[in-house]
Amino acid sequence: MSTPDPTLKRIAITGSSGFYGSKLIEHLRTHAPHAKILGLDVVPPRAAADEFVKVDVRDPSLTDVLQKFKPDTVVHLAFIVNPTRDDRKMRDINVGGSQNVFRAVESVRPRRFLMASSATVFGGHADTPVPVDDRHPIVDKSSFQYAIDKTDLERMIVDFSQRNGDIAVSWTRPCIICGPGINNYLTRLILNLPFFAKLDGRDSPLQFVHQDDVAAATYEILRHSACGPFNIGPPDWMPLSMIARETGRPCFKLPFWMARAATTIWWNLRLPVFDFPPELHYYVRDPWVVAPNRLQNELGFQFQFTCLDTFRELYQASKKPRRVRV
Repeated sequence: MSTPDPTLKRIAITGSSGFYGSKLIEHLRTHAPHAKILGLDVVPPRAAADEFVKVDVRDPSLTDVLQKFKPDTVVHLAFIVNPTRDDRKMRDINVGGSQNVFRAVESVRPRRFLMASSATVFGGHADTPVPVDDRHPIVDKSSFQYAIDKTDLERMIVDFSQRNGDIAVSWTRPCIICGPGINNYLTRLILNLPFFAKLDGRDSPLQFVHQDDVAAATYEILRHSACGPFNIGPPDWMPLSMIARETGRPCFKLPFWMARAATTIWWNLRLPVFDFPPELHYYVRDPWVVAPNRLQNELGFQFQFTCLDTFRELYQASKKPRRVRV
């Protein structure tokens, strides 16, 4: 067990009821049991914090809530992740809500501020290195709304960190987070498709990180009061053909334009199975695999699960029969 940081005493977490926030709270309970945790979310918590306040991150009252709690650490995890057909609302929460959090943090002035970004900021581009380093420049070329929001937020948090040099500002970039109980558009895409398509013939890699490793890595960043961007993904990854073999499904070549056109029609008609916008196909065709160089080299962090371990756990859990409540 890592040595607890005695200055990690009062931690406020937005999005505390999501899977990232819940896992982080569970990890903190074990590794920083002395810390008082304030959960902030619009839905009831999964993991029990010491205090919980139901609040929207866009609400100006967030500043008053944080001032009352007096945190030494603020972790911002409140985002819409699953694609919606209302891009304006998604951006209002993801970007507008984050800007409100930035204002609240500047008012409270904690020792640390950590925000969840995403490995999608690197995706959708054929020329992205495999794997991509933490310091690799982000190019604003994505048409995927979630990635657009995260790219803009990374620029904003760089400006924020430069304005607030007395706060240890950091942000995490997880790849595809998996683990027991996680059910989102990416896991459904991977588990429910009857086949895998190598778009334009590219056997592109995908990368899965275990939710326990995400929580542990986040804690290490906070414990070290580390600054800047941190990629969170294991050192290995899997090509589409390997995922197909692991799940016993066919994998064949398909023109990109054909897949995109079919998904556009499917998405617009609101049909089941493909619950993602056509822009996601850029992230199937082109790589967005991250190298956890700063985590490993600067913080000495070691992943407990490989990409393959994590995927196999996800796949095996999906085959277990679900209990029916009566």
